[in-house]
Amino acid sequence: MPFTTARRPDRLTVVLILLTGVTGVVEAVSYLGLDRLFTAVMTGNILFVGFGLVDDAIPIAGSAVALVAFSVGALASHRVNGALARRHPDRWLTYAVCGEGVLIMVAALIALGLPSNATQHTPHRYAVIVVLALAMGSRNTTVLLVAARDLPTTVVTRALAGLFMLPSPATAGRRFATVAAMFAGALIGALLLAVHPAAALAVASAVEILAGALCPRTEPQG
Repeated sequence: MPFTTARRPDRLTVVLILLTGVTGVVEAVSYLGLDRLFTAVMTGNILFVGFGLVDDAIPIAGSAVALVAFSVGALASHRVNGALARRHPDRWLTYAVCGEGVLIMVAALIALGLPSNATQHTPHRYAVIVVLALAMGSRNTTVLLVAARDLPTTVVTRALAGLFMLPSPATAGRRFATVAAMFAGALIGALLLAVHPAAALAVASAVEILAGALCPRTEPQG
């Protein structure tokens, strides 16, 4: 069942841009700190698994785990968001986004136990991968339900291509902002990794929860 914002779409745009920045931070931790995998961009994991089946030098276990956890998160989110929309039709989006932020914080707490070499195949490493992928799977379903069009928050391909389609200034600004947010998030995440993966994820969680608090009131459509 699709949902749409009842009012203040500009506020929703700000929220989605913030969430895009969070994705950049999360993927910095996932790719740089958890050994060449993604927890939000499943296209990359599909490719890595395909490559890894031919080239043994490419690790595929983490990508495969992320794919499964992401799928579970998306399925669970679809059911949970439906229930939230029935019980809290005007605030379901806030609860959904804040819940995803809490999951990222759980991943940050688990990440505190990561060894100095986070690419080792340890239970802690896989636990962080699973929780992050659950959160990002949930995020993708949530964003689909608000019909975000060119602001999906986990990829910027459409926004980047759309910049060259001579859109209106407002549309161009929105698309540029989402590309810039992903870049900034990736940069900040990579810098925070020098402190600890948990630090990067704690920042990502805080921004996600802030975005949830800023969500406009929403209601089911149709």
